[in-house]
Amino acid sequence: MPFASFVRWLLCALAAIHLAHAAEQAAVPQATSLVVDEAGALTETERELLLGRLRSFERAERAQIAVLISSGTGNETLAEYALRVAESWQLGRASRDDGLLIVVVPSPAGARIEVGYGLEGAIPDARASRWIDELLPFVREKEIAKGLDHVLDRIDAVLPAGSAAAPSQDVQYLFPDHPEWRAPFALTIFSLFALVPLFFGAWGGIASAPLLTAFLGGAAWILWGFGPATYAIAATAFVLPLLWGLNHVDGFDLPRWLEYAKAFGNLMGVMMFFAIISLFVCTGLHAAGEPVWPGFMFSGLLSIGLAAALFPSASHYLGVVLRSAMHFVFVLVVVYVALGAFIPDPSRIAFATATFVTAAAAIGLYLDSREARGSVAAGGIRWSVWFFGAALLAALPFAILALFLAVGGEDLATQLKQAAAGGGTLAAMLALAARVGLIAAVKVGLGGRFGGGGAGRSD
Repeated sequence: MPFASFVRWLLCALAAIHLAHAAEQAAVPQATSLVVDEAGALTETERELLLGRLRSFERAERAQIAVLISSGTGNETLAEYALRVAESWQLGRASRDDGLLIVVVPSPAGARIEVGYGLEGAIPDARASRWIDELLPFVREKEIAKGLDHVLDRIDAVLPAGSAAAPSQDVQYLFPDHPEWRAPFALTIFSLFALVPLFFGAWGGIASAPLLTAFLGGAAWILWGFGPATYAIAATAFVLPLLWGLNHVDGFDLPRWLEYAKAFGNLMGVMMFFAIISLFVCTGLHAAGEPVWPGFMFSGLLSIGLAAALFPSASHYLGVVLRSAMHFVFVLVVVYVALGAFIPDPSRIAFATATFVTAAAAIGLYLDSREARGSVAAGGIRWSVWFFGAALLAALPFAILALFLAVGGEDLATQLKQAAAGGGTLAAMLALAARVGLIAAVKVGLGGRFGGGGAGRSD
């Protein structure tokens, strides 16, 4: 078959598969109201009371919440169907993405909460999952209105305050309670640009010195006015670029006192770099409602790399530290992601596992270097292999679980919980990962107000 004909045949086959899948999808109902009851599960009084609560959220500009009681999702999973409805209805204000959709399927009992990007800080997946667990018994008992009222109570308790207490549109996002911090924060963060002349040679320090003094001295002056602290910061900011410029004169024999001064300047530079990057990253994480420890770890890794470049004589040891730190961060993130779907706060387990794996790997590397020099007798035990094996056995289960969750999404987490309790099948989990995970990933990649955040269950 000619190549052009093969490509044409392949495109036709893909189009046919797409059309067949589209035919299986349940139609998205029209968003005629904040409450759409396809299944006729609510009385008129229940519907009006529920609609009143949803309108109150919208009027107060706390969120735009809609409820769909669906008669069925066709051959789609509840997660796929709810995401299609949420994107079709375009819930939430475009500038804030504060939409939220509650989908209930009376038979078989199922429910899902689809959370817009702007509300994911207030309603993370773990919290939405608990609410679904509380809602489903009401759905099974055909008390849907009571269950929805209960979930709205939960939502009401965590949403930000309404428009009466909300800051005006002119208020900046960072430091709403301390506006005096904003200008110093910006000056401190952008002070790194004052160091650009240093990249052009030894004389760059002369250009950087007044620039860095203006940035950091200005930040100190705005915070504290003229005083000892401001003068000390300005003087230090002026001297440091001159010391950093000495890194470009390694070809000359510097007096010992200048060598010491250069080392001191480099050490101060690493500390300053860590402080500024931590301030920038951790402030953003805190403002987004996220834990700040990843910011410190990210800054630490960058700072160790900078130190290895500034202190060549210690680069071997710093390289070992950097490698161990990367092991630690990698394992920490993997364990945190793997357990986050099952435990509200897996930080302690993640830190303990990362510490054990890092320590075992470091000991294994040390023993391996000794064994390579012939310290192991013929037929003797290679202890390094045992430590490497212990590190691998500790990290591998979490890595596999994180991989499955990344492919399968939140519905897979639910099936894994069911499997742990004795229900579900591996084949069903793999099928879900192959079908739902890929489709959800493509939808998120294409953009939208909803990224699959939330939780859902079905019988």
